[in-house]
Amino acid sequence: MTVTIFCESTNLYLREAQLSDSRLIAKWKNDKFIRAMSVGLDTEINEQNQESDIRKSLEAEQPYLIITKKDVNKPIGYVRLNWMDNTTYFGWLRFGLGEERGKGYAKEALQSFLQRTFVNGTKRIDAEVYEFNEISLKLLKSLGFTHEGTRRKAYYSNEQFFDVFTLGLLDCDTNNNAIKTNENHN
Repeated sequence: MTVTIFCESTNLYLREAQLSDSRLIAKWKNDKFIRAMSVGLDTEINEQNQESDIRKSLEAEQPYLIITKKDVNKPIGYVRLNWMDNTTYFGWLRFGLGEERGKGYAKEALQSFLQRTFVNGTKRIDAEVYEFNEISLKLLKSLGFTHEGTRRKAYYSNEQFFDVFTLGLLDCDTNNNAIKTNENHN
């Protein structure tokens, strides 16, 4: 089976997700931390619905990528971009890491991904973060995302309502040093 590499950086490469990745993605998304920070505690996650998500992304030509450590060829997370209309100008970003959190891999992967995505012609990328997900908020801001608004009390979990922060990154924002890297991007 041929693996399609979307982009790479010093320590990582991002390859196109395959249907066989559904079990691993379900494992990551069922992690208590990821469920709380992004997927939601009430969302059903299993191998079948993750395989369906991968299939739909591939058919719609929406990037669904597996973050892989080069040195051990080990998948450690995912990055997804859903197109917001029938162009590839505007996308909605989602991402998550398995057990390799806290080591800088998310930032490295997203830098590489964003740079390649903008080179490919995308003009704007949106992201959403629950108010209590300070780690992702800090990461996205470090990459140049701007907090553009707050959807007040738009998420419900554990019998509480939480704000959802909306962030955006424009192609012209990549002129800052957060996304520019000296690494090899194929």
